[in-house]
Amino acid sequence: MTLTIRDAEGILRSRLGEPVKTSTNYVTGFATRTGRVLAIDRVASETRIWFQPPAPPSLGGVRLLEKVSNANSNINGPLQPLRDPTTLRVEVDSGGALNRFLDWYAGAESAPKAVTSGARIDPSAFRAGFARFQELIIANSGRPFSSFSDGLIHDWESYKPRLRDHALVLLRAGDWSEAGIGSGAILNCVVEAIEIQDSRTNLTNNLVFWQNRFGHANRDHRALLEATSNPKLRREFEALLFSLFRGDADEGGTFDRLSELSDGKYPLLAYLYFLKDMDRFMPIQPTGFDRGFRALGSDFSTLRRCSWDNYASYNETLDALRLLIEAAAGLKNVRLVDAHSFCWLFSTLLKLEAEGALAHAEGQRDHVRYLGGREKSIIAMRLAVENAVKNANGQIVERVLKNKELRMTSAELEKLIASLLDLQDNRCALTGIAFQFHGPAADKNLLPSLDRIDSAGHYEVGNLQIVCQFINFWKSDRDNAEFQRLLMLVRGLDAGL
Repeated sequence: MTLTIRDAEGILRSRLGEPVKTSTNYVTGFATRTGRVLAIDRVASETRIWFQPPAPPSLGGVRLLEKVSNANSNINGPLQPLRDPTTLRVEVDSGGALNRFLDWYAGAESAPKAVTSGARIDPSAFRAGFARFQELIIANSGRPFSSFSDGLIHDWESYKPRLRDHALVLLRAGDWSEAGIGSGAILNCVVEAIEIQDSRTNLTNNLVFWQNRFGHANRDHRALLEATSNPKLRREFEALLFSLFRGDADEGGTFDRLSELSDGKYPLLAYLYFLKDMDRFMPIQPTGFDRGFRALGSDFSTLRRCSWDNYASYNETLDALRLLIEAAAGLKNVRLVDAHSFCWLFSTLLKLEAEGALAHAEGQRDHVRYLGGREKSIIAMRLAVENAVKNANGQIVERVLKNKELRMTSAELEKLIASLLDLQDNRCALTGIAFQFHGPAADKNLLPSLDRIDSAGHYEVGNLQIVCQFINFWKSDRDNAEFQRLLMLVRGLDAGL
């Protein structure tokens, strides 16, 4: 097995951080937390590393070289100790061997234990995962992934920075004051920055499960909502949030205390930290990202592990992915949010494939079209809406039909439908019944159907939900709340009568 220099640099960055000096074409150097330095020879045919003595013990895949050859003029500045005659050099043949070497050379101080275990992704395992990712992209869209600025990954994932910008406007953290802690004003701003479903910008926050579709107890930000009427809890939440966004909070301690107060709602806390600093923190959906990490050769897990150590490891893992993606795709300056998008899209494609919801793109001509059952259902809903709008523009047939307007483009409507399906976990908004998607064995009654919450309103953001076809037929143009009451009666539950 041969460890490429690019892959080796990726591992060094993930373990030791950024180089201690600007890299040259010949040398890249790093330092441990205690100040010991090492450097990688960028022009050697094999991965070779200069380091300070003593010599390492016997490590599999690590060979101590007789010739040090450390007279290179690029070994200077912070790397000057490596010009010393006592300097040593090793040749490393695999990612695992390099990690063993770093375990010895830097010891536990190279990274916190939880972070190190999370950040390790073997480059060879990643390359196999990346090839699998490309297979899914090509088979279902007709063209490979080549950048984050176009194609499927852009169409599905580019909304996140825009969503964050919009949320920060609503957060108004710059207007917070210490005197306001405990008043509820800070919590109100935070809740507003979470509950985003904006028709003007066509933005919906799907990074946090905040909508009350499956009961208040299941909402990620339930604790924030309940704290508004609990003075003691309200003050503690607002003090933590003020310190996080305006003060000099201990980020780890704040995270863990927020986790205790919010019953370990990992997506909520990750979203708040994402709003704080997009260069260091990413949103999370544990089940999906764990699936993605496994497919990329990492056994790192986040499910039911809402803690600062785990979250730090999660972000370190994504950071380690950046350079691996750059190497595999031939890209430069891959951002943390790009690595997040890559992992999430890979996880989503694997999930849809397992559900039989993906198929080969017909003709492979449209790079953003998925023609599996779920996508066919999305297209069917979009066409149904466009036909309904076309045939309900107020013309007189036997009666005057209700005027219905579609207040978005076709592409925006399909994106909104997909977002609603995700928010509803592919279940009917009114009954919780799991949808079936278009296919030979599908039950037509259980296919998804786009419904206007207010039947007198238009097809626009905030007035749409997805229900089973038979539910949409039964509901017709009834009032949404009244129809929910009737469903509760059918279930034999007290509907407030």
